[in-house]
Amino acid sequence: MKVDIVMGEAPETAQLASDAEDTGESCIDWLCRWITQLAVIALILMIATEVIARSVFGLSLEVTDELGGYALVIVTFVSLPTCQAQGAFHHVHFLDAKLGPLARAILRAVFTTISLGAIAILCWQFVLFTLTSWQSGDVAATMLLTPLWIPRAIMCFGAACLCLSLLRTLYREWLSIANLLQRRNA
Repeated sequence: MKVDIVMGEAPETAQLASDAEDTGESCIDWLCRWITQLAVIALILMIATEVIARSVFGLSLEVTDELGGYALVIVTFVSLPTCQAQGAFHHVHFLDAKLGPLARAILRAVFTTISLGAIAILCWQFVLFTLTSWQSGDVAATMLLTPLWIPRAIMCFGAACLCLSLLRTLYREWLSIANLLQRRNA
């Protein structure tokens, strides 16, 4: 469980804000974390194989750049929900420090709502982009001739999982606001 304690904030307030937090990792977060970890391992193995092939045998696999690019797409987009769930994104701490607990919780909920809207629009555009690639039959101009809908579908998957993670975060934030309001009125 991760609790941000800002200077001047009472520990009981920080505890109250974290009471609504679900301590378990969701299935989506777990799946995305493992897919990302496997992509990083595959990337390391591909690069190591390419280095050995070039230095020892004077050969190139010719596909390492393309597959490495696809692995980078996986790492970039599929890691987003895990980063959201673990609180790895930047926060404006100088503003948080000046606000009370309720105002801080409301600000975070508003920011999460705006983020959710922006990511939902991106996800929708990624889906349209992927469907266009599927229908047109676009392929990469490389030796593998990879259908381009595949890496684009990975972007859709990552954005959709981030939307679900943001919904989960928003739910926890609204529970936190409700708890703060209830405590304030008690």
